[in-house]
Amino acid sequence: MRTTLTARRLRRGRGRRLAVVLGAIVALAMATVGAAPASGTGNGHGSTVDIADLRIRPIPDGSGVPQLTATTATPTSPTPTLSDDYVEDEFLLSGTANTYSGPSTGPATKASGDNPYVTRVVVRYPKDPADFSGRVFLEPFNTTTGPDLDAIWRQIAPLLEANGDAWVGVSVRSTSAQELQAFDPVRYADLSIPVNDDAWDVLRQLGVVLRKGGEKSPLGDLRAEHLYMGGYSQSGVDTATFAQAFHDDTRTADGAAVFDGYLPAAHAATMTPLQTGSGLITEFEEGSMQPVDVPVVDIETQHDVQGWSREVLPGTFYTSAGGASVRRPDASSPTDKYRLYEITGASHSSSPADCGGTPSTFPGPLFVRAAAAELFRWAEQGKAPAKAPRIDIPTIDTVSKPEVDEDGNALGGVRSPFVDDALVQYQVQAGGSGLACTFAGTETPLAADVLASRYDDVDEYMRKFTKSLDETIDDGRLLKMDRAAILTAAREKAESLLPQ
Repeated sequence: MRTTLTARRLRRGRGRRLAVVLGAIVALAMATVGAAPASGTGNGHGSTVDIADLRIRPIPDGSGVPQLTATTATPTSPTPTLSDDYVEDEFLLSGTANTYSGPSTGPATKASGDNPYVTRVVVRYPKDPADFSGRVFLEPFNTTTGPDLDAIWRQIAPLLEANGDAWVGVSVRSTSAQELQAFDPVRYADLSIPVNDDAWDVLRQLGVVLRKGGEKSPLGDLRAEHLYMGGYSQSGVDTATFAQAFHDDTRTADGAAVFDGYLPAAHAATMTPLQTGSGLITEFEEGSMQPVDVPVVDIETQHDVQGWSREVLPGTFYTSAGGASVRRPDASSPTDKYRLYEITGASHSSSPADCGGTPSTFPGPLFVRAAAAELFRWAEQGKAPAKAPRIDIPTIDTVSKPEVDEDGNALGGVRSPFVDDALVQYQVQAGGSGLACTFAGTETPLAADVLASRYDDVDEYMRKFTKSLDETIDDGRLLKMDRAAILTAAREKAESLLPQ
């Protein structure tokens, strides 16, 4: 049985003016498609997804602005970098898409067909084809702050590059075309994404050609032996929605799933409506993740688990439901492979300078990176990740408050030395003005006498921290590849707060 959805709406709304203001910020928080034909059948293209009209071509030369800068959203999200062994290419992808109606947890029903689109695809992959792992990670771009943002790439790139994996980013919002054309009107002149609702077929079609390889694929002959979809915040919401509403009908001709797994990160309780038209999306749906037959690793920050409510204009409140309100049990059956990890101490995003307090140093992206590694292992080797406790919440509501320890840090959830051997209290929702501060985190050092009573000196602290860190790595919550950097940062912090 599919979950009943509740629309997330403005409380005492002020109409279009407030909707436009919220649309650019809130996404930070956050007949049927066609039943799969019998094995051996299809549409003549080796899948249940029609790619007859799909075309890919190199993007026209523009003003010479490096492609990487086209995925830079704000000064606080600097241009991503690639390792010396990787290259980036950019393409125009054109085709026709269906649009769909129905709840965002599915089933989806075809609403219209043959809608033309031209979007852009960015690919990053090893220079030497011999270094390619066969694994491809597809990310729908996050458009929260305007231009396309490769939000999940920025967190898991070191893992992908170490493995020799390829990454593919695709523009899926109607506003992406407008933003990119403003950025470079020559290079992006041909872009046309009339409605956000084309996104679902764009992702389905792109998944198929990445599996097949060849002339229609942006990776050419680098065929995806293992294909995943993931995103963070807004793109995590899109990933969760795709997994629910479209996974079952995105199949190869023999009935196998096109996508081997999903990583919907920091999407809280939120799903993207299947029909949102063009422009900013200001209202979302809510629902729990339903079973699918491939692994889903759902990783949520403490901020996203709790949810939030904030006065955005005098007398006008916006409420975003926390992930705790739609929790579901973990599962490891052939038809239901699901893990939920709630990261104690993690805020949704980094803190702007004007949010007050010291920006949180909790390394949330490192947990997302480890979750990606767990997803790959589960899908490719059949090794289900260990389960983790949920954050302790005495009373679950739309917005919930966790139980806390003597330091003020939440109990339960994914444990780590950052909270088990704490030097600070983590505030996962900052003060300050503006909605952006709701998503940011700050931290406050514990009292000097408290720290002195626990640790004689830095070396003693580091012994305890290292033991806890190694246990966290053994549990799969952090990666060994990040161990040295974590220890260096921990020692620097300890030296600033503890007796020498």
